[in-house]
Amino acid sequence: MNSPRDLFASLESVAASKHRLVKSCEGAPALGGAELLDRALAVAKLLAAAGAGRGDLVLLQELSGLPLVVGLLAVWARDAVALPVEAAAPAEIEAIRGQFHPGFVLVTGGDGLEAVKLSWRDETLALPDGAAVIKLTSGSTGKVRGIAVRAAQLEADGRQILQGMGIHPEDTNIAVIPLSHSYALGNLVMPLVLQASPLLLVSAPLPELLREALSREEPCVFPGVPILFDNLANLPGQGFLTRGLRLCISAGAPLRRGVAQAFRRRYGLPVRAFYGASECGGITFDASPAGDAAEIEEGCVGTALPGVEIGCEGEEERITVRSAAVAAGYVPTPPAGDETFSGATFRTGDSGRVDAAGRLTLTGRTGSLVNVAGRKVNPREVETVLMAMPGVADAAVVGVPDAARGETLVACLVARREVTRKQVMDRLRVDLAEYKLPRKIVFVEGIPRNDRGKVAREEILRAVDSSADERLRPPGSEAPKRRRSRPTHAR
Repeated sequence: MNSPRDLFASLESVAASKHRLVKSCEGAPALGGAELLDRALAVAKLLAAAGAGRGDLVLLQELSGLPLVVGLLAVWARDAVALPVEAAAPAEIEAIRGQFHPGFVLVTGGDGLEAVKLSWRDETLALPDGAAVIKLTSGSTGKVRGIAVRAAQLEADGRQILQGMGIHPEDTNIAVIPLSHSYALGNLVMPLVLQASPLLLVSAPLPELLREALSREEPCVFPGVPILFDNLANLPGQGFLTRGLRLCISAGAPLRRGVAQAFRRRYGLPVRAFYGASECGGITFDASPAGDAAEIEEGCVGTALPGVEIGCEGEEERITVRSAAVAAGYVPTPPAGDETFSGATFRTGDSGRVDAAGRLTLTGRTGSLVNVAGRKVNPREVETVLMAMPGVADAAVVGVPDAARGETLVACLVARREVTRKQVMDRLRVDLAEYKLPRKIVFVEGIPRNDRGKVAREEILRAVDSSADERLRPPGSEAPKRRRSRPTHAR
């Protein structure tokens, strides 16, 4: 595929005969392939009337669900480039407009989608030929970064995922994750475009909606995030019925062993770990017969998808990825010296190791090594030992400044039953060298995480700062006599 228009043409070639291509859990009538194409072409006409055409950047402003799918297809029908942005504050939208200078915007109007030309913008963003979408991701400084992805790269990612995960045209993909995210583009949008795999739209991960979606009788695939599988494993009352659900996929954040084990115990289904990045799409997947990579080893995310080559380089064992799905690069173009992209190779910000069977295990983030008196410690290594300890439900380890050592480690723990600091340290000493041991243990009610399940490090640091007593007890046990501030908890 050489252009965005080719993506739309692909859907045209496979979708016309589908009678229920986009479905909803909330009573909305299902759309057939012909109806979906008609809606997209109607919006494409609005874009054409506004002047949008080949290579123009179109902001899909605060669209989600079916409107976002229609908007993407309409932009591609015009051979234009989509910039999808779901829920955002007005100031965030304004900042995105100022950074990427879209020429047009699709927004929700009274009767559907409206196309508006942003004529007040004199500047335009230089985009690579064949670009179909600009993915947004947070950079190391916290500022949003744009990733230009060509139509051919989206196609490559989609086909590698379809082949590696064994997703068939008759499989219904349950769409709970936000459709604008890279994960959803690869696992929900591209299966729709390439082979007309139906979408079941779930507007919010509410228990009653999830029960209905996951209990359907037709063959279903569920791409989720760890926090969803954790919630489902601990769902009060009746869980969902395992009828047609045949494949559960977890990505977006590390899938903890305890979460994968608890989900299998309750539903008899494995959660298969999937690892990817916005800059290169899918990387690895647990395609093993049992689907138990995450249950056996903390951080294991399976083997490389078809067409993907992985490696680990340097002292931090930085993960590198080579495939036809590697994006064209960042936009606006980063300053000279940024070596993240090199042709079809992407250097991730993660560290890991690959075993003799080709299985990748994530060991942390590059740049996250803690320098303890001149010795480098990976916090993920300490977390792995903690998570294997009976009574520990969750853990996060961070480095904090230390006048004597440069940095020192602090561990935050969630305990299901009383666990003492001495028990924790005795266990750690069995598996870790002395310099890798945390100097402070903080018990909290929950590890703060974002909506994808990734640790909110700044909140962890605030919890550490507010907890001066390293002998803190877990909730429900005897409180320390010395006055202290309450740790920050997950919301």
